[in-house]
Amino acid sequence: MNKQAAVQANDRTRAFLIAENETLRTALRLLCANGRHVVFVVNGGRLVASLSDGDVRRFLLAGGDLDADIGRAAHFKPKFLFSTERERADAFLAENRISAVPIVDEGMNVLDVVFMYDIVDVGAVAIREIGHGDLGMVIEFFDQMAGDTRAMFNRGDVNRIRVIEHVNRKGEDGQVHFAATVKSEDGAEKMVGYVFLWDVDKAVPWLGIAVREDWKGHHLGRRLLQHIDDWAKPRGYGGIMLTSVPANIRAHSLYARMGFEYFGVYPDSEFLFIKRYAR
Repeated sequence: MNKQAAVQANDRTRAFLIAENETLRTALRLLCANGRHVVFVVNGGRLVASLSDGDVRRFLLAGGDLDADIGRAAHFKPKFLFSTERERADAFLAENRISAVPIVDEGMNVLDVVFMYDIVDVGAVAIREIGHGDLGMVIEFFDQMAGDTRAMFNRGDVNRIRVIEHVNRKGEDGQVHFAATVKSEDGAEKMVGYVFLWDVDKAVPWLGIAVREDWKGHHLGRRLLQHIDDWAKPRGYGGIMLTSVPANIRAHSLYARMGFEYFGVYPDSEFLFIKRYAR
């Protein structure tokens, strides 16, 4: 690597590092700015902890304050690889079901960060309607969800039950469900994203969306929302709407970028967002 490339790598890495004496509010700003949903907490450049936007959400849902120290929500046993192990990064990310791993030297100084996004081929994702033969793939997708994702997307197992019933009824239930899939080395499909609409007999149906844990941060949510737009607009709908828990800050940013407007608090205490289509 030449000197200029090394400087660029250092600048890139700094976008994912934060000092351990900062607040969660500052960390959240950095999480939103870097677009990869994780930061690594350092002391003098040495790795001490990791913090994801999921960690922040869980802390807030438990009654935490954004002005609290990072240490209140961070993980102080972060996963990492030494620079001599860098070639293992792709397998390490997959084995540990994480989206990013810091690369450190013998003194635990962070040299770089490797992301699943740098490894996976997002262009290989196919989005198609879920059919009767997909139950195994769908169930595996729900099984891999982390606790905070289940709490926000599949509370009470409602959405797993919804899609299973939809498949068993052969789609005759006023809903449409789509899976984003990739092919594994043996040719089998793996579900990496999910988006669906219900109340499709209404002018403005409801939307649900989820992304596989180790595919978050790859802009797949944007593709899924665009797919729903491409499906719904030609059919004459007035728009689509959804609700989201207040702590799901990452998703709210995506919804705003995709044209959704915040319309207040729904009766279940979640935020209501609506995207209106031009007539």
